[in-house]
Amino acid sequence: MGKRKLHAASFYQCEWTGLPMRQPYCYMPSWSPTDKLLRKGSYCNWESVVAHADYLVKGESITADEHTRIMEHIEGVVGTVVKAAPHYEALNHLKGALDPLGYHKLCSEQPGPITAVKITAQGEVIEIILQPNEVGRFIFDDYMHKPYNHLMGLATFHSTRKKTGTKQSRDLSVWYYPTKELPHNATASNVFKMQLYGDILLVQQSSEASFMPRDRYVGFTKTHYDDMFCKRRKRGGNEPPTLSPEGYEELKLKMQETLNTWERDASKTARDPKQLAKATPIPPSDGRQMAEAARERAIRKDLECLHRM
Repeated sequence: MGKRKLHAASFYQCEWTGLPMRQPYCYMPSWSPTDKLLRKGSYCNWESVVAHADYLVKGESITADEHTRIMEHIEGVVGTVVKAAPHYEALNHLKGALDPLGYHKLCSEQPGPITAVKITAQGEVIEIILQPNEVGRFIFDDYMHKPYNHLMGLATFHSTRKKTGTKQSRDLSVWYYPTKELPHNATASNVFKMQLYGDILLVQQSSEASFMPRDRYVGFTKTHYDDMFCKRRKRGGNEPPTLSPEGYEELKLKMQETLNTWERDASKTARDPKQLAKATPIPPSDGRQMAEAARERAIRKDLECLHRM
């Protein structure tokens, strides 16, 4: 199908449903002999691509290995396993009763659980599992402490923090109650640089292309949180192993014992400073002896002068 022209206007048609679209939102991945990715066709959403891939592998138009590679590529783009859309014959412009909006709602249902990170009001960061309800929607307030005014709805915003360790095609969705009735969440307030109260729920949201607006939530783990928000010092080369508190105390005791042994051995030949300070006492001076010594020096000086003459 692909691109169509109607009078002076152009539009696209979904390769699976035949629905008209303003642009080719999604594609069927394929690979050249040199393993280069080829984007074939135009589809209204990824569920339609999966349904068409299932149809092709059943009809043996593609191999099972090709089908597996297609599914892996789509999962990598979206961030989660994508289910197949309803069969094209279910649409009302073919043999069924589904209109485009009903088809889109069925495609938007999420059948499986996802991981999320919860920052409790006490500052604890934990990983939890979110289960969808019977119509494939996630009710986030079921996993959070509600304020006294329980009729107040949740608020959300997308974090503007630079994405690290996550795909650029996914946004971090932050869910919270916009009220001061709940305890102040110091940890979340510090992370997002705004005053937040009560429990905070973090989940990734895929910003994928689709012919109608949709919200697809994908897993956000504690590892993603640490990579995105926990500061790490840049280290070069091999980092030396660090000691645990218990290991440090044990090493400290061993070093002290070694130092005590060295001091004990070095002090074996030491003597008391009082003994080293002892010396022969000098007798008091005698005036007569000093006068006699002076006369003798004078006589020796006179004799030396006579010999020179």
